[in-house]
Amino acid sequence: MSEIERLLTSTLAALEQELRQTQEAQAKTLSGQDQTLNAHAQALRQIRQQIASLSAQQRESTQHLQHLSELSTRLEPLLTRLNVMLCEKKKG
Repeated sequence: MSEIERLLTSTLAALEQELRQTQEAQAKTLSGQDQTLNAHAQALRQIRQQIASLSAQQRESTQHLQHLSELSTRLEPLLTRLNVMLCEKKKG
């Protein structure tokens, strides 16, 4: 083997080693990014579930408040009449 062949073989071996190390480092980085992405996806699913739950609670609360408002509207005239009756009773 001539000196040029040895130099080329050595250079190619070094480049191959460097490429292998770069690929391994990139694989580790990619694996870490994949784990991070999976964690974010899981967190997003949980947030979406919480939003759905809160939306359902909000709808339920809104219905309850509407019912209470209707009840208050119906009771107001009765309470006014009762108040008038009580005032008349005190005067008489």
